[in-house]
Amino acid sequence: MIGGGVFTTTGLMVEMGARSGDVMVAWLLGGLIALCGALCYGEVGANMPHSGGEYYYLSRLFHPAVGFMSGAVSVLVGFAAPIAASSIALNLYLAKVIPLWPTSIMAAATVLILALLHGMDLHIGSHFQTGITFLKVILIMAFIVGVFLAAPAVPKDLFETQTSFLLSSPFAVVLVFVAFAYAGWNASSYIATELKTPERTLPRSLLVGTTLVTVLYLLLNLSYLLVVPAKELSGVKEVGYVVAARLWGEGTAEIVSMLIALTLLCPISAMLMVGPRVAEAMAKDGFLPQSLSRLNSRQVPSRAVTLQALLAAGIALYTSLGELLIYIAFTLNIFAALTVLSLFRLRRENRPGYVRVCIGYPVTPIIFLMFTIWMTVWSIQAEPKATLAGVGTLVVGYILYLFRARQARLVEEGVGS
Repeated sequence: MIGGGVFTTTGLMVEMGARSGDVMVAWLLGGLIALCGALCYGEVGANMPHSGGEYYYLSRLFHPAVGFMSGAVSVLVGFAAPIAASSIALNLYLAKVIPLWPTSIMAAATVLILALLHGMDLHIGSHFQTGITFLKVILIMAFIVGVFLAAPAVPKDLFETQTSFLLSSPFAVVLVFVAFAYAGWNASSYIATELKTPERTLPRSLLVGTTLVTVLYLLLNLSYLLVVPAKELSGVKEVGYVVAARLWGEGTAEIVSMLIALTLLCPISAMLMVGPRVAEAMAKDGFLPQSLSRLNSRQVPSRAVTLQALLAAGIALYTSLGELLIYIAFTLNIFAALTVLSLFRLRRENRPGYVRVCIGYPVTPIIFLMFTIWMTVWSIQAEPKATLAGVGTLVVGYILYLFRARQARLVEEGVGS
């Protein structure tokens, strides 16, 4: 979950009109929304423990067309685009240290190098992921503690909020930025069949992970705002660098930038491990070429990993960070909402041995759906180009489904005759 969003989006929120208190409210609210979603996904996943995430759930609980569209969106928007965004963020921080650093080219190269690691061996990839995750959390906590110990007096406007802003369309867009930063709270659902006792492990990982990340995000943003007034962060992407430079000087800020870049290897690695499992699941169902479902001698869908990496590298080469954020969050919110909505159907079916995980049902899924709809509607009005691109992606996904379904039908008719 902890990727480029928390290190780059706070300045974009301020640029939208948020004050310090509004920023903190947004991060807290985003965490609560993600936690509601995690509770719902935990129950759906516990009762349908299969890799593929939304693709598998929506195909079985709604319609194969909905599942295919979510799978196609996951491959491109759910994983390739966030991989690219995190890689761009990583290299933006490196560019603060290394003059004339070719950000786009190196962002693509970073993706391809990590893909080689995950395409070779499941155990090597998972051990690397575990190690870099541990290191990431340690470094973030060290940054937070360092700021808290060295920060000057608490600013008087630290928790200042604007009621009118919190009810406005710009705040809905701010929540879209936050939703991007929290993206990944549902990642465990994509590799359910590779988990031991998924009916217990899956919901636990979703809930514990989301809660811990929410706490870290709140502390990290508090550390930003203790040092630099919100208005001075407006439009700034390398927020961590600016805070470190203000507090410890340029030399230390360069070291902090390098360490932040190191932590951003983690989300890229995680998504390269999880994302290809969607393409693998779709290939097994006949919606993508069968070669994407083949495992190498080390039990890794290496061709699916290659596809995911090439898509991400291409996006990193030809787009900027700001263009990606709303497009990603808007498109993913739609299928997250549909998956949460599917919980109502799953409960009605009341299957034998049904596992109940969602605390506060039906209020919990209703809260998630209400905020998701609110963010989606207002983001369409505030950022029509990005949301239009998201709608275009959905349309292309549906057209691809019709094409693949027609091919499958012709093959069946040929076999039958």
